[in-house]
This record gives sequence, structure tokens and C-alpha cells, in this order.
Amino acid sequence: MPRASRRRRRSPGRGLGQSVLIAIAATITVVLVAGSLIAIHTQSQGYRSATTAAYVALINPLGQASASTGARLATLVAGAASLSDTALPETARGVLQQGLDSAVRETADQASEARNLASPPPQDDLAPRVTQVMALRATATAGLRSTVDRLLGMQPLPVAGAPAASVPAGPTTLISSDQAATELAAEGQTFEQADDLFRSVRASVAAQHTRLRVEPSVWVPSPTSTAPLGSTQLGAAAGALASSPALAAFHHLVVTAVGLSPPGVPNGGVGSVSTSCLAPTSTVPTSTPTVVPPTGTLGASVTVTNCGNVPEFGVTVSVVVAPADVPGLVAPPAGHRGGRSSAVVSVAPGSSTAPVLPPLPVATGHRYTVTVQVSLPPGQADPTGSTQQFLVYVTP
Repeated sequence: MPRASRRRRRSPGRGLGQSVLIAIAATITVVLVAGSLIAIHTQSQGYRSATTAAYVALINPLGQASASTGARLATLVAGAASLSDTALPETARGVLQQGLDSAVRETADQASEARNLASPPPQDDLAPRVTQVMALRATATAGLRSTVDRLLGMQPLPVAGAPAASVPAGPTTLISSDQAATELAAEGQTFEQADDLFRSVRASVAAQHTRLRVEPSVWVPSPTSTAPLGSTQLGAAAGALASSPALAAFHHLVVTAVGLSPPGVPNGGVGSVSTSCLAPTSTVPTSTPTVVPPTGTLGASVTVTNCGNVPEFGVTVSVVVAPADVPGLVAPPAGHRGGRSSAVVSVAPGSSTAPVLPPLPVATGHRYTVTVQVSLPPGQADPTGSTQQFLVYVTP
């Protein structure tokens, strides 16, 4: 038989053997890969369990801190309409604003901490849900402050370290009580949503049948209809806040200090004045003038204090110097008859400002009346303390 025929008869056997070998090799490979995956899963399961346990240990104090913030905010909101108005800086509006600002800062910090705790991630989607809970609470708290501020015409207090007299660029845009009620109810719904989401986190951890336990973190306890931060009570709070006498806006600007420049000479009469928010007074010139040394200009250093409970914007502070010689004396020469200088300022509640007012031209040997005045904001009924006045004699 030819060799070629013999080779053709042997090839089927050899092909079958090769197929068997390939199948055995593939089976071994599958077994090895499956075993490796099982081993990796077994090993990583322990890692994931340890990661989850560590995450739960970290979110428990975060959840408790958040619950404490919510409890303080609930107490503040529930009692805001009945706050007692006291002297600056502890006015009812100041106490309310300070409490709102504190809650906003705390919830923002807690939301940031939740984001930082999310790596490495625990099992399931625990980290995204906890992060969302803290973000919802922070967003709703900031919204609550904004709504209350726009309802009452308040503004966040200056941040620690900022100048005490710093105020925002302009007044708050006011909203109606009805609009505030709608917004507050929506913010209450967000608080409720955050509570529901945190309860789902607790349930997920409990379903793992381990010793892990997530402590409750609640802002709107049952029954939600009576909880201060629930949608029902927050919506109803708008009317109470708007009608609270202690939270009503109170405007009162006072010129609390004035000093002449150059200052009066010793025994030359009163050359300065100071008063307070408690019992402000306005000076009235007497027939005995304040004597100042020879000078070609006369000015005044002025301090204006906001004794009210709302920030004041566009306040005009002015100094007017006018001739006041006795009849029969020659008038001061032209160009030395005083005039008016002014500055426009904004003043935060309980704060003071000292604007720079250019001096005005005078002549030696003449008398002048110096009048310092602050413009009254709409709503200020008592003008006492808003004007100070001196009779000044410039010695030859």
C-alpha cells in the first residue's frame, strides 16, 4: 500500500487524541480560573466586611452629630416666634440668626465629612446613601435660613475673623408669608426624605445579620405632623414668625461720638461728645463756643452706631460747617465759609462705622456752627441722637 494511503488512515486517530488533549487542558484552565475567582471572592469578602464594619463605626458618630444639630435647630424654630427681645447684641433676631447660621455651618461640615468617609467604599450602596442624607440635610437647612431671612429681612452674620462692621452688599429681598410657608413646607419634606433614607441604611446593615448596628439619626420624629422640622409645622411657622413682635425690624441709627479736628484747646469748651444706644442724646450749642487753635480747615471725626436689629444700607453721614458770627462782624472771606462734606456707609446691627469726612475751609477769628448728622432710615421713628452740633470759635 502506498505510504500516502497509510498516512491518511492514521490521521483520524491522531486528530481525536488532539481534541481530547485540548478539552482536558480547557477543563483544567476553567477549574483553575474558577478556583482562583472563588479564592479571590472568599478573601475579598473578608476585606469588604471589614471595610463595612469600619464605615459603620465612622458613620455612627456622624449620624449622632447630625441628629444633635437637628435637635438644636428644631428647638430654635419651635421657639423663635416667642423669643424675648433684649438689648444688643442678644436681640431676638440676633439669637435666631445666630442659630440658623450655626446650623448651616454644622450641616455643611457634616456633608463634607460624609463625602470623605465614602472611600474605600463599604458593601452595597451604603456610602452614597449616607452621603445623600447629609447633603439633603445641609441643602434644606441652608434653604430654611434663606427663607426665614427673606421673610424677616435678616442676613447671615459676619463670619468669625471678618470685620465686625462688615455687611452684605445690599438689603435682603423680602418675600410674603404665603411664599415663605410654601418654601418652609418643602424644606420640611426634604428633612423627612433624609430621615427615610437614613432608615434604609440602618435596614441594609441589619439585613447582613452581623453584629454591626447603625444608630438612629432622626430630624423629624414621629408623629411627623407635630415635629418642628416636619413639613406641616415648618409651613405653619411662617405666619408665627412674621407676626412676632420681637422679630419685627427695628431701625435706630445714632451718632455716638464726635470729635473736632483740630481739637478744642484746654478749657476752651466742649469739643467732643459721646452717647450710647441705651439713652442717646443730642448736643445743642450754647452761647459759649468751643475754642480751637488757628486753622484754615475744620473737620469732625464721626462714629455712627446701628442700635437697631437690621442692617442699614446707603446711610448718609454729613458734616456741615456754617458761619455763626454775632451780628455786625464782617463775614468770613469767600472760600472760608465752611460748606458740607458727606459719606455714604452701610452699618450692620450692633456695629459702628467711622467714615472719613474731608475738612472744610474756615478763617481765623470767626465763629462757625458744626452740625453732624446721620440720615434716618425709613421706619426710624425716634431721631434722638441722630444729630450733634457745636458752636466753634477759630482763634486768630
